[in-house]
Amino acid sequence: MLATIAVFNQEGELVNSSPSSQMKETVEVTKQPWFQSANEKVENVHFSKPYVDNLFLPINNTYHWVVSLSRSVELINNGEIERGVLLVNMNFSGIEKISTNANLGNGSYLYLMTSDGQLIYHPRQQLIYSGLMLENTHEASQYGQGSHREIFQGEKRFVTVKTMGYTGWKIVGVNPVAQMRSSVLNNQLFIWSIAVLVSLFLLSINLLISSYVTNPLRQLEKAVWRMEQDLSDIDIPIEGTYEIQHLAKTLTTMAQTMQRLMQDIVKQQEQMREKEMNALQQQINPHFLYNTLDSTIWMIESGRYEGAITMITSLARFFRISLSKGKNIISLADELKHVESYLMIQKIRYKNKFEYVISIDPSIKEAASIKLIIQPLVENAIYHGMDYMYEEGEIQIRAYRHEADIYIDVEDNGPGMTPAQIDQLRQGNANKQKKKGSGIGFKNVEERIKLFYGKNYGLEVYSEPDEGTLIRIHLPYQTLEGEDEHEGIL
Repeated sequence: MLATIAVFNQEGELVNSSPSSQMKETVEVTKQPWFQSANEKVENVHFSKPYVDNLFLPINNTYHWVVSLSRSVELINNGEIERGVLLVNMNFSGIEKISTNANLGNGSYLYLMTSDGQLIYHPRQQLIYSGLMLENTHEASQYGQGSHREIFQGEKRFVTVKTMGYTGWKIVGVNPVAQMRSSVLNNQLFIWSIAVLVSLFLLSINLLISSYVTNPLRQLEKAVWRMEQDLSDIDIPIEGTYEIQHLAKTLTTMAQTMQRLMQDIVKQQEQMREKEMNALQQQINPHFLYNTLDSTIWMIESGRYEGAITMITSLARFFRISLSKGKNIISLADELKHVESYLMIQKIRYKNKFEYVISIDPSIKEAASIKLIIQPLVENAIYHGMDYMYEEGEIQIRAYRHEADIYIDVEDNGPGMTPAQIDQLRQGNANKQKKKGSGIGFKNVEERIKLFYGKNYGLEVYSEPDEGTLIRIHLPYQTLEGEDEHEGIL
């Protein structure tokens, strides 16, 4: 039934055909009626009258009568959309064969015409064209569906009309009244069989055209499903009609925008964490300087110049490590030297009222540590522990490794704390009425550790009244080189 299926671009150039055929060089495709009809009304499917196929070179030098179906379609060329025309040629011989083989009875026949009465097929078509015979096509084109009684050239006959909705073609069965009784059943069956065959043919054409639309939609649905699973997988095919391509481009733009927003949020969170850490550190640094200068002034006012010199020297070493060229991460050994400088200053200020011992596991001297996390805890031990003692105080600092983590114990033999006092310490409310000590060192240290290493790390407090206090710092064991890389991306 089908002779050729071909696709042409807007310039009339052949894009593809099945079966593969060679076009005649003399044919101007853009001037063909089926081509012009498809471009004039791009939304419709157009059918032609029977004609001899003169578009392709004949196979075995045989030319065929065909009826053409044409429709405007969209083509994708190098990612660009352009218009084209789909051509489907149906062998007219197939229609002729079906009509010829129809058994309508003696004197009965079947013909096919357009909605305006132009013949497509008639068993006596040559006689009609030559003027030797007439057919009542004009009146038949006015008939509705069903059977009609008419008198044509003095002959009474029944005319049965079936209109095919998609094409508007009409199948007309003519039965002389004399033969009507014997052939009416066969006539109706044949008309319906023709209608079914044409409907099946049109259905196949519809499926062919609809697949051009539905396949890109299925691909688009799969791409959206992949995006739901992993937003980084943005591989949306841009194909199909203009509307589908526009939707695909919009989804691609939306996904890319979501990716950028997520990256911006991550970047903002990292910047916020860095600012929070810097703010916490700035809260502590003025606190250090204030207390140290306060002790130095006290020494100078007391005339203890040698002690003041020692305090100034320790202060210089203290701030050299505090600054650390702007780094937040230093070695654990430097962090303990920083605490030692602070303890030397405070020991002189408190007239040797307490002793201190610092010990460190040699294997973790070069381990990474956030700077200024031990000194605030030692400061709290002095201000909230040593101030209340009438006998010699003692502060012990021990740094050691257990499995994959580092622990730093700051222990004093002061008066200890009740559970309520421990809660106040964690909230930063300890001894608010006292002018010595900030009362916020503990909370700031814990927040900085959790911001940098996560919620699994921080501070633990072990204390009972009259039993002293032990504050344990919990850090992951990491090399200084690895932490330098980590600090670089903050």
